[in-house]
Amino acid sequence: MQTIFKHALWLLLLLPLLAGAEVRTPVSVSAQTSKVTLNQHFKYRVVDASVPVDRLAVNEPSRWLSSEELSQHNYAGTKPNIWSSVPLYNRSNRSQTFYVKFSDPFLQSVSVFVLDTSGKVLSQLSNSFSTPLMQRPHLSHEQVLPVTLPANKTVWLVTAVQQWPEQMPTISLWQSTELELRQQQQQTALGVNAGILILLALAAFVSAQLFKSRLLLTFGCVSAAFTLSLLLHSGVWITYFSPYSPDIAASLKTYVSQLLILTMAWFIWEWGRFRFRLSRFNRIGYVVLAAVLGFTIGLPWLDDRWQSALVIAQVNGLLIWTTVVVLRSVQKQPISGFRWQTFLLAITVIVAWLLISPRYNPIWEGISGLLLYSAMTVTVMMFLLALERHRLNRLMRRIAGLKKNRKTLRRRLWQLLQRTGEGWFRLNDDGSFKQVNQQMLNILAAHSLDQIKAHWPKGFVIEGKRQLTSVDRIDGRNIWLDVEYFGDKTGRITDVTKRMEAEIHLDFLAHHDAVTGLLNVREFRRLLQSRLDANKAVCITIIKLSGLDIIADQAGTDARDQAILQLAINLKRKAPKYSRIARISEHEIALLNTEDEQSVFAQAHRLVQYCKEFRFNSDKRIYQLTAHAGIAYSDSSEVSASTLLRQGREALKLAMQQGDYRVHSYSEADQRRLLGEAELEWEQKLKKALREENWALFAQPIISAARNADKHCIELLLRLPDSTTDEPVAPQQFLRAALRAGVMGKADRWLVREAVEHFNENPFEATRTWRCHINLSTQSLEDDGFIQFIEAALKNSVIQPNQLVFEVSEPDAFKHFDQTYQLFKNLTELGIGTAVDQFGSSYNSFQLLRQLPLTQIKVNRFWVQNMLIDPVDAELVASCVRLAKAANVEVCAVGVESDEIRIKLTQLGVDYIQGFVCGHPVEWQR
Repeated sequence: MQTIFKHALWLLLLLPLLAGAEVRTPVSVSAQTSKVTLNQHFKYRVVDASVPVDRLAVNEPSRWLSSEELSQHNYAGTKPNIWSSVPLYNRSNRSQTFYVKFSDPFLQSVSVFVLDTSGKVLSQLSNSFSTPLMQRPHLSHEQVLPVTLPANKTVWLVTAVQQWPEQMPTISLWQSTELELRQQQQQTALGVNAGILILLALAAFVSAQLFKSRLLLTFGCVSAAFTLSLLLHSGVWITYFSPYSPDIAASLKTYVSQLLILTMAWFIWEWGRFRFRLSRFNRIGYVVLAAVLGFTIGLPWLDDRWQSALVIAQVNGLLIWTTVVVLRSVQKQPISGFRWQTFLLAITVIVAWLLISPRYNPIWEGISGLLLYSAMTVTVMMFLLALERHRLNRLMRRIAGLKKNRKTLRRRLWQLLQRTGEGWFRLNDDGSFKQVNQQMLNILAAHSLDQIKAHWPKGFVIEGKRQLTSVDRIDGRNIWLDVEYFGDKTGRITDVTKRMEAEIHLDFLAHHDAVTGLLNVREFRRLLQSRLDANKAVCITIIKLSGLDIIADQAGTDARDQAILQLAINLKRKAPKYSRIARISEHEIALLNTEDEQSVFAQAHRLVQYCKEFRFNSDKRIYQLTAHAGIAYSDSSEVSASTLLRQGREALKLAMQQGDYRVHSYSEADQRRLLGEAELEWEQKLKKALREENWALFAQPIISAARNADKHCIELLLRLPDSTTDEPVAPQQFLRAALRAGVMGKADRWLVREAVEHFNENPFEATRTWRCHINLSTQSLEDDGFIQFIEAALKNSVIQPNQLVFEVSEPDAFKHFDQTYQLFKNLTELGIGTAVDQFGSSYNSFQLLRQLPLTQIKVNRFWVQNMLIDPVDAELVASCVRLAKAANVEVCAVGVESDEIRIKLTQLGVDYIQGFVCGHPVEWQR
């Protein structure tokens, strides 16, 4: 009996121990449970990934490990499965659905099982990275799986993660509403922190550019690396930036951590150089930076485990190196700005260490992680402000030093200004003079400062900071001063009297005649045009004086100038006061009036009579001048000043035809009469030139645009010699009269005959000339025998038909289309080239290109000359080239006057170029 009692007593003593070893107290949950962290209740098993859940033996406590035992567990082989188990009791009267959340977003595989008390599987759910993140049933930046707990029952919650034992994540149980709310709060907080860090990085980069500081540049890189690390560690990167490639996002985690280590090492090295100038201590930082850079380059060639180990070793070494730098800085007794920087440097490196090593610091999870992210942002912000504050303090000290030396600098500056050639002064607050230099006393003809104060008690009154002003000196002489005020109550004056007098004189000469002092032709034309634009009736009188050249030849040019001066002064007195008088040429004086034409005619008659009575006395004899007057009147704004002056000169010409001292007023009948006389005069000249064959031939070269082609071409130009001038007259001036007289057709035949005879006399030049261009008039188009003339001229000639090209201007070709078509057809049959000149001068250019048998077109010179400044003209030239190429017609560009245009035309594919860049027209030797 005693033995039985003894054994029963021992059984009672061991029963609590056995119950504690075998029975685990369940974790109670209900509908009011918001969050339960399960790691503190878990037991763990580390097995191969192939072990199923039914072989775990959740009811055998001896096989399971505690949290401390798990952290010390060493597992050899591939990455294992870590199983976690905890009994849960749902005390609600109905089933409850909770969410199991795994804090590590980079887990390769996670599973959740619900077992009954006997170990039978009630439900299970798994997830892995083989499924893209956007296709998971529960999208989050962390792994989240749902579980359903039966009502009023105790069940086993078993989780499985594929991870190393020392990197076991935090696992928690959440209600759905609480989890969603927390995730929204986390995303908002993380987004705000990331945005602030990006702004801080931009601020650092801008400050680095302004201050030329590499320290701020490296700090900007650190801020950018912090932003990337925050996005990756928090899972924002996975959720928003890599939804279809979470494996890539997981692999980027190591490289971003390495980037943060590299930027931190660079920043610490730059901070050490900035703090310890010319110190050998900085060489150690150089070695650390070089080592980190070498590890960064070699990181991609290591496997995952070695990469993680290398990153952890580097961040620990960086923390140690920062500690050394901080202690060294404290020993050097830094100023207050460096104390703050040293403290913030240490905090920043600690934050980076915690951010890179979250496996060893559970404070990054949950609300603590958000607080730590916010603390990191605040630390970076304070560090940037500290660096900016140091830069601003340096600027303030430099400004204070400048202010301290301001008096010395101003005194030395004033000593320098005393020796300059300008007058310098200082002002009081009321604007009066406080101090002047000796040069200013000399400019104002003063003896002392008191004399200047008495004469100018309020200083120089000007508008703005600088102005030209006229003042009276102490001695009464009027001078011009260039006065300039500066912001420090100082100023300068410069005597610019000579310059102003010269400018006034030049301005007078720009609007007046230098001999007579009357208005010149430019100013007279401007006044006339302004009155016409104002719709005012105007009348001009042009008086031409004859006999001035006789005075110049016999008494000299000075006497002539004296004569015109005396006459101009007297005419100005005789003319009405309201009229404007000008000398518009060497022998012409014009008056501008606003009276009616009859009154002006009477005034002009009186002035001409005065000129008749005028006598000029010289040492040798007495001279008399002859005068004529022409009048032009207009009351329309459509008439320009040039037209009115031309009408006045035409009236003057008719007055000279009527006799001496005559006055004539312009009318439309006069214009027709003058035109008829001019054409009659031209007809006489042309008939004489045709009869005597007194023409001039000029040749202008046409070159090939292609460099590899040397095709020497010329264009023959017909000119009429002028006995009055040395320069021959172009056909544009006598063309109307020549057509009226029927001369141009005969001139064209003469030109062809001269060209053929020239080549017959110079056969070498004929073989060298690729083509000879000849222009034809409309009379040749209407000449039925012109084609027979060409055949007869080429019959015994050394020049071949394909060496001749006949040109017709586009307006003439369109106006006489049938004749042009027939002539070009006959010329083409003979083998002679045909060309249209001035191509593009009308709307029918492309119609002529299609219908006429052409060898070449010559693009309008106005398009070519403006093609570099006007894109429309450039496109028109390019269109002509494209259409001509499509029609198999050569293109010649006319009016090329610069190498830039020549190069552009060559790029467009033009065949020939003609203009001053190739050569000016020269007389053709016959």
